[in-house]
Amino acid sequence: MTRHTAKNNYNTIIIGGGASGLAAACVCAMSGLPFLLVEKENKLGRKLLATGNGRCNLMNVGPAVYFGETAFAHQVLSRCGVSEVSAFFKSLGLAFFEEEGGRVYPHTRQALTVLDCLLTRIAAFKGATVRTCLEVSDIQHHKDGFDITTTNRERFIAPTLILATGSPAAPKLGGSGRVTELAGRLGHHHLPFSPALCALRTQTGAIQGLNGLRVPAYLTLYHDDHPVCAAAGELLYTAYGVSGLCAMQLARDAQSGLAQGKHVSVGIDLSPLLGTRPVLMRRLRLDELTPKENRQAINKLLHTRRQTLGEAFLYTGLLPHQLMGILSQMPLQPAVDWLCDLRLRVSGTQGFEQAQVASGGIACSEVDPANMRSRVLKGLYLCGEMLNVDGDTGGHNLLFAWATGILAARDILQKQ
Repeated sequence: MTRHTAKNNYNTIIIGGGASGLAAACVCAMSGLPFLLVEKENKLGRKLLATGNGRCNLMNVGPAVYFGETAFAHQVLSRCGVSEVSAFFKSLGLAFFEEEGGRVYPHTRQALTVLDCLLTRIAAFKGATVRTCLEVSDIQHHKDGFDITTTNRERFIAPTLILATGSPAAPKLGGSGRVTELAGRLGHHHLPFSPALCALRTQTGAIQGLNGLRVPAYLTLYHDDHPVCAAAGELLYTAYGVSGLCAMQLARDAQSGLAQGKHVSVGIDLSPLLGTRPVLMRRLRLDELTPKENRQAINKLLHTRRQTLGEAFLYTGLLPHQLMGILSQMPLQPAVDWLCDLRLRVSGTQGFEQAQVASGGIACSEVDPANMRSRVLKGLYLCGEMLNVDGDTGGHNLLFAWATGILAARDILQKQ
């Protein structure tokens, strides 16, 4: 057996250089607690740089929207919520602002600014050891703590271990469920991961020729013709189906319905594009859906335009050119149906490759929401997306990641 020297013994080891791992590392650095941060990718925070289309949707100050073990998520945020996470970033010198829907972004509108604040603070602490391109292959627990082995056969030991390794979502940016499996060997249970916040694969015949078109829309997901969830926002037509924020918000329930053998379909309502409904960027309650009134409004709009502008100019100035090409071939009533409730059968999602986050993960009943301590093993902490919590778009997932990393590090500090 390899003899452990002072060089590979640490007070605390953090595995995972994403949002929650970096938050934990910063708290340790600012408090003077030495640590080792291990990341399998060649750079820290790769996924963070891609959030918010590169702008970094830092958090959301609106009502919390979480799935999976939602009670656990709310308990975590009751201890480290928006005010605490905001104070954390202000202590790093980050300037940020609130946008529509409670979304918070750095003033620079660049995710790199957020990462710079985190990495600069870690680099300023001499007790911080950061190792990239180092993948963990095994974790063993013994009386002195945790023995970590990497794929290149390096070994490290520490009495305290923070696991913050995320999920299999976005594997090109480092997503993996490998360490979650290792946590399972340590005694933790986990629910299988599934893609969430992901584009939908659908029938494409009715939307052929629209690839790349972005429009505001309301989407409703149906299981066997029964509405189960809805969202409003930007819709992106693709060669394989539909994407954009509102489509991605339906992926979780689409996966669930398909797994149950249900007929899953998505209804597309373009009334925000037509001006008969407000443009929104959020999930919708099912009681907000008013299909009859909406159909009447669109029907009235098109009849009025035909009377005043004539058939030849019915859609001119109202719809993008690609949509005009489809609707101009239809009689008025089928066109109304197409615009207010086009149904496309859903065959699946684009999978982990395109998923922003994943549902599933470590059972939260085995983690203390007050401090992220494992209830299974002393000295072990579990944070972020590897837990059975996934949030809505708009900064909810990052807020949860920051909060869990901060809580874990603060608890370790209090025990010193």
